[in-house]
Amino acid sequence: MASPKFRLGVDSILALRQKALILFLSLGIIATVACGGTVTTDTQSSPETFVTLPNDEAPHDSGIEWWYFNGRFSDDLGQEYSYHYVTFQSQEVNSAVPHLLQASLGVHSAERHLIGEKIILSSLDPDAVGVDVTIDGWEMLGDGEFYNLKFALNEYTLDLKTIPTRPPILHQGGLVNLGPAGDTFYYTRTRLDTTGSININGEQRSITGVSWMDHQWGDILDLRVGWDWAGVQLDDGSDLMAVQIWDPGNKVPFSSYGTLLFADGSTLTLDQSDLSITSEKTWTSPDTSIEYPSGWSIDIPSQKINLKLEPILVNSEFYGSQFTPAAYWEGEVKVTGTRQGETVSGRGFVELVGYDPNQLNDSANPAVYPRP
Repeated sequence: MASPKFRLGVDSILALRQKALILFLSLGIIATVACGGTVTTDTQSSPETFVTLPNDEAPHDSGIEWWYFNGRFSDDLGQEYSYHYVTFQSQEVNSAVPHLLQASLGVHSAERHLIGEKIILSSLDPDAVGVDVTIDGWEMLGDGEFYNLKFALNEYTLDLKTIPTRPPILHQGGLVNLGPAGDTFYYTRTRLDTTGSININGEQRSITGVSWMDHQWGDILDLRVGWDWAGVQLDDGSDLMAVQIWDPGNKVPFSSYGTLLFADGSTLTLDQSDLSITSEKTWTSPDTSIEYPSGWSIDIPSQKINLKLEPILVNSEFYGSQFTPAAYWEGEVKVTGTRQGETVSGRGFVELVGYDPNQLNDSANPAVYPRP
């Protein structure tokens, strides 16, 4: 795949960075607004279906759009890793579409958390059947039947092949209301078999693991919010997306909601009265001095589900971006707890946004004050 080259002036670069900023501030509203606790056996055949697959795997001409992956895997020597990888796409800037890619890699044996990002301008392909972004060896390519993910951080180069093993969840039929921020389309593929390789200083190792994928797009207003988001895969075959959204100015939550996918494929939409997300401890970043919650409880009373989430690598902060003003926390968690009185366990990912005061500070806008 060839990537077009564009010659940009200073004004274009500043506009591009501003677009990237707006994308990021909208990133974490990756959730649904509750519509009650209705169980459906086939989310795509709901009478109110707003997402059509596979057509909606392709890019859209919308204000913002992102494809997000996280996962865990082991190499052929038994070493464990976790990752997140996201591509943001926004509207055209000088006839080009900006894409911001961000990735992290957790090397569990070494207790290392590596981060990196790339940005590229390309054109919007009207014939695209899925995500297709490539720059300097980084790649995100896929159409719902498969996804190829490639990125390199320090001495580690990843080449991942992921194949969905469960039907997608169309949150609230695929269209979620975000209150004052507007509406977005949103679906999730909760489990993807993951294979491929990790190359470490020239030594290639095969890997196997499990990933998670979110795809969301819409014309979100520039509303600054904070959120605590979790994607959980339980060993009993059920999966959970849960989020709490709050005002970063006063830290007061204004919404929480989620979707529970049962092992038999049925789903349950969770409203604010049936979902509680609380934190038990805090962790202060040695790099930014930002204090984040660390260790969470998720309670779903109607299902008698009580989960504890503990970070695998507590230092999983993404900071120092050239294109986004605020640091955030993104990392794998170990899950334990009970469901209907029975012990359950699993793994998942947590994302925390809004704890960095820079998110409310216009002077931190990298479109005006780019970092070195």
